[in-house]
Amino acid sequence: MGFQYLLFHGTYTVPVATVLTVFYYPFFTARDIGKIVLINILAVTCTIPWDSYLIRHHIWSYPADATLNCTLFAIPAEEVAFFVLQTYITALLYCICSKPLVQPMYLRSDSPRWTRDLGGGLISAMFVVGLACFVTGGRSTYLGLILIWALPVVLLQWMLVAPFIISVPWTATALPIALPTVYLWIADRNAMAAGVWSIEAATQLNCHLLGLEIDILTSNREMLFFLLINVMIVFGLVGFDYACAMAEYNNICTGGGPRPSPQDAFKDTLRTVTHPPRIEERVVTDLQQAVARLHAKSQSMFLGSALFQGPLRVDLIYLYSFCRVIDDLIDEAHDANEARYWIEECRRCLDARTSEKAGPHAVDASERSNSSSSCSDSSRKKVLLHGAVDALPLARLRVRPLYDLLTGFEMDLAFTTSPADKPPVFPITTEHELDHYATCVASTVAELVLDLVHHYHHDPQTYDRTAMAHAGREMGKALQCVNIARDIHRDATIGRVYIPTEWLVEAGLTPRDILEVPSSPAAYAMQAKLLAKAEGLYAGVRAAIEDLPGAVRGPVRTTVESYMEIARYLREKRGESLEGPQKLRLSLGRRVRVAWRAML
Repeated sequence: MGFQYLLFHGTYTVPVATVLTVFYYPFFTARDIGKIVLINILAVTCTIPWDSYLIRHHIWSYPADATLNCTLFAIPAEEVAFFVLQTYITALLYCICSKPLVQPMYLRSDSPRWTRDLGGGLISAMFVVGLACFVTGGRSTYLGLILIWALPVVLLQWMLVAPFIISVPWTATALPIALPTVYLWIADRNAMAAGVWSIEAATQLNCHLLGLEIDILTSNREMLFFLLINVMIVFGLVGFDYACAMAEYNNICTGGGPRPSPQDAFKDTLRTVTHPPRIEERVVTDLQQAVARLHAKSQSMFLGSALFQGPLRVDLIYLYSFCRVIDDLIDEAHDANEARYWIEECRRCLDARTSEKAGPHAVDASERSNSSSSCSDSSRKKVLLHGAVDALPLARLRVRPLYDLLTGFEMDLAFTTSPADKPPVFPITTEHELDHYATCVASTVAELVLDLVHHYHHDPQTYDRTAMAHAGREMGKALQCVNIARDIHRDATIGRVYIPTEWLVEAGLTPRDILEVPSSPAAYAMQAKLLAKAEGLYAGVRAAIEDLPGAVRGPVRTTVESYMEIARYLREKRGESLEGPQKLRLSLGRRVRVAWRAML
C-alpha cells in the first residue's frame, strides 16, 4: 500500500479543482450543479468499463506501492477519483468561460448541412483507423482502444448539436478543452516518470524522427486521451446548454406562460433536441443586437444580467435594450423636435403593442417589411426602435412605468427647447425635481425589473411586493444620482446640467459655470454631494434586497453594487473623473471582484 497516487492528486488535481471552486463558488447556479453532476455520472459510467478492460488486459498497470489497493472493477480508487476530478475541472472551466453567453443567440437556422456531415465523416474515418489499430494489435493497440472508445460518443454529440457547437464562441469551448488537456498531460508525464502508473511497452506506439526515438503515447493519459475525453465533456455540456437555449427560444417566440412541471419540462427538452423547431433568424438577430447593445452601453447591466438565469435573463436584456435604444435616440437627436418625434413614435408603438389586436412581433413585422429596403438613417432608426419595442415582454410587465419612462425623457427636452437668442433653460431647479426626474428615468426601470422577478419567482410568502416596489424606486433614484455624478462632463457637452440649481446657488454658482468648466473644483463638490445623496438612498433600502427570492437576490445585489462601485471609484478619482467627456468604465478585474463579493 502506498500514497504516491494520493500525492499526485494533492499536487495536481485537487489544488486546481479547489482554486476553480473558490473562484466560481458565488456564481454557482442550480443549472451549473445539474450539468456538472450529470456529466460526471456519464463520464465515470462510460470510463469505468473501458479502464477496467485496459487494466485486466495489462495495458495499464499501477505499482502495488503506489495506491491504497482499494479497487472498483480492478480500478484503483484513486483512478476513479481522477475521472471525477478531471471531469469536474473541465466542466467547471466550461461554466466559467460560458457564463457571459446568452445561449439562444447562438441558435442557427442557416448552418450548412455539409459542415455537420464533413465533421461527422472525419470522426467516422478516425474511428475506422481506431478499429484497424485495435485489430492489428501490438504497438497500435492502445491508440485503437482510445479511438474506438471515445469517437462514437463524440460522433453522436456532433451530429446532434454541431451547428450550436460551431456557433458558440471558441473561448467557451476550445479553452475548456485545451487548457485541461495540456495541464493534465504535463502532470501525467511527471507522474509517469515518478512511477505512479505505467503503460505496457508492447502497446505503445513509437516513431523515429531524425534518428531519435519518440514515444507518441508516453503514458496511459497522454495528450490524445486527455484531448478526446475533454472534447466529450465539453460537447456534452454544450448539448445541455443547447437544450436550455431551445427552451428559452421557445419562451421568446410564445411570449412565455405558466412554468411546466418537471416531467413536462423534461419531455419538452427531449422533443426539442430530437425534433428541433425551425429557428427564425429575425428572433435570433434581435437578441444578438440587444445583447451587443447592452454590452457596449452598460457594462454594469450586462454583468448583472449574466448572473440571472433562463427566460428572466432574456427578458431583462430586452428591457435594458429598449431603454438604451430610446435613450440614445433622444440624446443623439439633432434638435428637440427630432427628439420629441422619437418619444411620440415610441409611445405610438407601445400603444400598438398594448392594444388587444397586437400580438408578439406584430409591430416589428409590419415595420420591417415597409422599411427594410430603405437606407435612410431615419428609417434605420425607426426599425431599430420598433424592434426594441416589439421585443419587450409586455405580457410580464406593467405598462404604466414604460409611459412614465417616456415622461422622464420628455424632461430632458426642456434643456433644448429655448430659442438661440434666449438664455438656456435648466429645468431641474430643486432637489425635489431631481427626485422626480430620477423616479421617471430610473425608478421606473427598477419597477419593471421587479415585475419580471415577480413573474418568474412569485412567492407571496417571500416578500411584501408593495414594500419591495418602494425600495426599488428608492434604489433607482440612488443609481440615477450615480449616473448624473459620473456624467457631469458628458452632459455639459450637450448643454445639460442635472445638478439642482438651488445646490449651485448655495455654492455661489450657476448652471452656466458647470457648462463652461465641468471639471472645476466646484463641479467636484457637486459630484460629491450627488454621491452622498446616492449613498444615503442606497443605505436606506439596501436591506430590502435580502428579502428577494434566493435565485435573484445575488444577481440584483451584484447589479446594484456594480453601480455603487462606480460611486466609490469616483470618490477615489476625485480631481480626475471629470477631466473628459468619455464614459467612465471600471476594469474587468474590479467588476469581477465586486460581483464575487456581492454574490456570496
